[in-house]
Amino acid sequence: MAESYLKDAEHSLVEARRAARSKMYHRAVRRAQESTELALKAVLRLIGVEYPKEHDVGGSLLRVDKKKLPSWFVSNLREVLE
Repeated sequence: MAESYLKDAEHSLVEARRAARSKMYHRAVRRAQESTELALKAVLRLIGVEYPKEHDVGGSLLRVDKKKLPSWFVSNLREVLE
């Protein structure tokens, strides 16, 4: 399931870039947010954390055992969630 989320995240990011090139900034932002959401859900799935069924899963990521996550990810987590 995590792999599927990552593939969807990548697809959304491609769409965001295409929208930005077309100066459709509202759509670019929406697709970029969707891409981030899917990628973060993939991380939670990968480490076996059940996240709430809502768009913002940042709180779940902040509560997980940081030892389960790569150090580079943890060091950038606050920046990603802002």
